Amino acid sequence: MRALDRKLLRELWRLRGQALAVAIVIASGVAVLVMSLSTLEALQATADAYYERYGFADVFASAVRAPRTVADRIARISGVQSVETRVTRYATLDMPGFAEPVIGRLISIPENGEPTLNRLVLRSGRWIEPHRHDEVLVNEPFAEAHGLVPGSQFSALINGRRRTLSVVGTALSPEFVYALGPGALMPDDRRFGIVWMGREALEAAYDLQGAFNDLSVAMLRGADVAAVLNGVDRALEPYGGFRAIARNDQISNWFVMNEIEQLKTMSTVLPTIFLAIAAFLTYMVLMRLIATERSEIGLLKAFGYTNLEVGWHYMKLVIAIAVVGIAAGSALGAAFGLHNTRLYADFFRFPVLIYRPSPMAFLVAALVSVGTTSLGAIAAVRRAARLP
Repeated sequence: MRALDRKLLRELWRLRGQALAVAIVIASGVAVLVMSLSTLEALQATADAYYERYGFADVFASAVRAPRTVADRIARISGVQSVETRVTRYATLDMPGFAEPVIGRLISIPENGEPTLNRLVLRSGRWIEPHRHDEVLVNEPFAEAHGLVPGSQFSALINGRRRTLSVVGTALSPEFVYALGPGALMPDDRRFGIVWMGREALEAAYDLQGAFNDLSVAMLRGADVAAVLNGVDRALEPYGGFRAIARNDQISNWFVMNEIEQLKTMSTVLPTIFLAIAAFLTYMVLMRLIATERSEIGLLKAFGYTNLEVGWHYMKLVIAIAVVGIAAGSALGAAFGLHNTRLYADFFRFPVLIYRPSPMAFLVAALVSVGTTSLGAIAAVRRAARLP
């Protein structure tokens, strides 16, 4: 072992308290950075897998009343892959044991089979049976808020008529990861819920036989979104159509993607604070060390060590401290990332969870931390190298 390397080990042991403090600060910055990047990757991968697996639509539109033949014309628009029509309305629900009014969004589903788009994740119970107009599925958060299980019943005011509905199952949908009621700013599962009913039942209740008032479209890969939106708007305009929106503007997806954008901001701001403090502490430790070793530095140069060798000796001291912080921070960041991702998955009710931190997250954290602490040490190292 070279003399300078033995000197480095002695200095690390002598400065173990200060070195440990700097390493802890570096580890904190690395942990936050790895946690943010791994959570960001996991959330994006989980949302993409959920949307793809359950056929989340690319375009959403609604009208007052449009015949089903309009859907055939929309299906022929360039870039459209498939079209799903349905009937949807808001209704007042009377929940047992809950005195306040509850708003429910009634959405039709096929009575034989599953929808083509925006498919449901059946969480408990069974699918509705054909021609059973009183059977419904409800979204899982709403069911949990009111203690609904398969076999429960509640009343609904549908088109001015009171009806008793029987819950046969609970479900989730990629369309309602973030379920907001009319005019609400935050989800309220006690006052707003999604209720899926057979199409025949809703068509009869709202006099929409052979018609629809809501439309979902899946597009081909690489299709022109603006052209599809314009085509859908033109097709629905004679039937009281409202402006079609792309997936990016769909309210639930917008909130999910906005949360991901906030994570990107957090992955920039918080680690920067910790690593800036680490750079400052590194500078202070090195300046004090160099000030007390002026005579030793002079002696090293008298024995023939060059400025570069002396400077690299002190730089290795900084890198050694940074390596300890990076190792500890990476392990903590991966654990925190998994915990954080599970919290998001529980909040958004993702039925799937994908957490596979990529090596890039750890590599970025390592490069950023080493680069930051090295920048903080450069001034002190240059001073050591310039001593006569």
